[in-house]
Amino acid sequence: MVVSDPLSIRGVYVLAFGLAAVICLAGTVGVRSLSHPDIRRGLGGLLGLSGLWSLFTAAQLATPSPLAQRIFHLGGLIAGLSTIVAWVVFAAAYTGRSYHRQRSFQIGSALLLAIVIGIKLTNPIHGLYYTTTAATTPFSYLQFNYGAIHWFVTGIVYTIAFVGFGWLFESFERSDSRPTVLYILVAVTGVPLIPYLVSPSVDPLLGINYEPLGVAVFAVGILQYARTEFANHSSPGLSTLADSVAVGGLVLDSSATVIAYNDEATTILDRETIPRRPLAAIDDGLASIPSGETGHRTYTVAGRERTYEVTRSPIDDEVIAEEILTLKDVTRVTRIERLVRLNRDLTDALLESPAPWELIQRVPERMAEVGAYDLVWLVPVAAADSTAADSSLSADGGPADHPGGRQFRTDADPVAGVVAGDATDYAEWVADDIPEAEPVIDAATTAAASHVAVDEADAAWSGRAADHDITDSLAVPVVFDNQQAFVLGVYTTAPTGFDAVEREVIEEIGESIPQVVSTIETHEEALQYEEAMKHAGVAISITDSDGVIQYVNPAFEELTGYSAAEAVGSTHSILKSGEMSETHYEQLWDTITGGDIFEKQVINRTKDGDRYILQETVSPVTNDDGEPEAYVAVQFDITDKLLREQRLEVLNRVLRHNLRASVNVITGQTGLLEDRIQEAIGEDALPAAIEDSLQTIRDRVEHVHSQAETAREIEAVLGDNPAEQTWESVETLCETATETAAAFGASCVCDVDGDIDDRRVDGEVTRIIEELVENAILHHDDQPSAVEVRVTLSVAGDDLLLTVADDGPGLSEQELVVVEEGAEDPLRHGSGLGLWMVNWLAIACGGSISATTGDSGTTISVRVPLRDTEGASTATDPGVDAGWAAETGASDTERMPADGTDPDDHPTEGL
Repeated sequence: MVVSDPLSIRGVYVLAFGLAAVICLAGTVGVRSLSHPDIRRGLGGLLGLSGLWSLFTAAQLATPSPLAQRIFHLGGLIAGLSTIVAWVVFAAAYTGRSYHRQRSFQIGSALLLAIVIGIKLTNPIHGLYYTTTAATTPFSYLQFNYGAIHWFVTGIVYTIAFVGFGWLFESFERSDSRPTVLYILVAVTGVPLIPYLVSPSVDPLLGINYEPLGVAVFAVGILQYARTEFANHSSPGLSTLADSVAVGGLVLDSSATVIAYNDEATTILDRETIPRRPLAAIDDGLASIPSGETGHRTYTVAGRERTYEVTRSPIDDEVIAEEILTLKDVTRVTRIERLVRLNRDLTDALLESPAPWELIQRVPERMAEVGAYDLVWLVPVAAADSTAADSSLSADGGPADHPGGRQFRTDADPVAGVVAGDATDYAEWVADDIPEAEPVIDAATTAAASHVAVDEADAAWSGRAADHDITDSLAVPVVFDNQQAFVLGVYTTAPTGFDAVEREVIEEIGESIPQVVSTIETHEEALQYEEAMKHAGVAISITDSDGVIQYVNPAFEELTGYSAAEAVGSTHSILKSGEMSETHYEQLWDTITGGDIFEKQVINRTKDGDRYILQETVSPVTNDDGEPEAYVAVQFDITDKLLREQRLEVLNRVLRHNLRASVNVITGQTGLLEDRIQEAIGEDALPAAIEDSLQTIRDRVEHVHSQAETAREIEAVLGDNPAEQTWESVETLCETATETAAAFGASCVCDVDGDIDDRRVDGEVTRIIEELVENAILHHDDQPSAVEVRVTLSVAGDDLLLTVADDGPGLSEQELVVVEEGAEDPLRHGSGLGLWMVNWLAIACGGSISATTGDSGTTISVRVPLRDTEGASTATDPGVDAGWAAETGASDTERMPADGTDPDDHPTEGL
């Protein structure tokens, strides 16, 4: 075919390639509107290199010089080859990949380009890349014939280009979009092969490389597509944005449509792909979270419920992307937060509940609601001689010995303790079989903590636990003071088991429950003590460690005249009377600050100025280190008691003195009367009637004298300053009884239990047996020689049972009052002081007295403690005079005053 106008054809080719060059180079200005820097650089490089490729081709066709054509052709080949690098940068950046930023990619690309460019530049030497022939149709130009290396390089370039296309198509497919224009643009890159292939047979087509035109069209089309419709199908960097988060991520555009996501998001939402649709159509729960806010959503992932923290955040510096949703797995954190909240709520509820033990039994139920805890088991700690299944709990949750206690394990409730959760049948299996090494049961046996992972155990229980998806077990002791102890067993299905923080929180729950219960009980006890102190009949005050009063009870207010408002905040110095020495207060503070109890009689003064005498006891309240942190003072007002005792003491002394003087006078006057009667009647023997009357006077006088001596003896033995404590052996008591009976001419039979021959009793028991034997003889109707007293000494537990029996007339009702009631009144009273002395002595020895009487006689039983007193003194009772000497500090030679008179002869000295 002959071309009529070769210049016109050349002009068309030059114009076509030149126009492509101008459009591409102009397009490099347009890329500045793209916000993503890598996309901007990659697309700008593609447009610029494509423009240069077309420009070199236009120059090659326009110049007639063969050398210039070779140079321009070589420049075009280098520019065309470089476009592939720009394309890869664009495609990688657009689809969120970072290959172009990797140092290895950059070095590899540069090295590959250098090799290929080197081959092209040295082609004149080896001629392997292309050869040239001079063509004259339709105009004169060099025709380049490409060799195998060129087509090999071209194949590699197209392969790399299609990798970039694949990245784009994958991105669009994930967005469930179909970018038709992109498909057309990709097809355009292959169109230039057609004129090249048909050029040998079609005139006026030149046998040149038309690829610059195809790449130019593709580059300009990509620019327009990226700025408009292309952005509607994807967005530069969105995949990187979604993949850059370590949690689930969804990228949204301005209409809240999902335009990108990562693999974690598909796993969470249980989808293979997430379509390009409004978020509300995919998950209305996520769509309900406002922009800039955070919420929580629960999803089932891999068969387990997981809690996710969803944060919806705006995105800056993105053209299409407006927001990103991140889904962070906070299942464990949420579980710990719920545990902490449960611990706090449980503490508050226990403090407010009138029945804390009922709430404690609900702990497993509350913990099982937290999630991942498929079994929570509150197991009673077994007693030393029982198993956990035998332990019991009261109806209110306390120990079984409380009223209403029930067995933990019954036919209706086969599992020991309290269980909750989805795996309660595992607890039933454990309760039935008690498998060896089951961690919670073992912990309940030893009252110790345990933490055993299921996959670390090789036992029957671990296999059964694994069937319930249990991965880990934790047992925490719950130990109460003086009450049933428990173990809180928690079984989790969390894949990673319990972490350190989770264990710490559960252990804190196990510790806080007893602490709260102890606080409640302590508070209740404090209220009871406070109520008791309010109604106590003695004055009570509490101070801090500095002696500042913190509390006083009503009795204190009544005794001192100071109200609680006046006393609290002050010190006890407000009660000073001025009659106590400074030494007294120094001794008080030295004693109580040393942790000891101070007790002494004190004279204080009321608010009104009245002085009063009190028995004061001050006790320190110490902390765990033994340091006093408060003091409790108890004050007994003994003013009236002391006055009463002093009056009785004076009256007793005066009466004894007057009785003794009267007895002496009566005795003397009776003797004078007897002599005068004998003189008057002139006979040596008095008439029987007169003799009987005189004898009656003598007997009554002797009785009165005996009572006075008994009273004096009682005072000496039971006074405020008794003689030194002594002990007597049981054998000595028998000897005393026999000797006392013999002194009156009577007989005594004494039976002693052989087990108490070497035991001892208080020395006062000797005086008891003397008085009882004497009383039995003197109050018998027969003569002493005809009286037989029976004494029995036997063991009664830790006591000596002393029994004195006779066959006399028995005790009168009045005498029984002394023994049975220890009290008398004007109508019912004893006839003397003997039984009173026995009663008081028995009480002083820590014992008791009882009596039985009837027609066959009287039996009096005295029960006193047996003493183990190795090396104790066995001295006999020093007697009344010795007791008085001990009381007064007089020696044996000082018992009587210097004038030889009895102390009772000076009764007014004590006044």
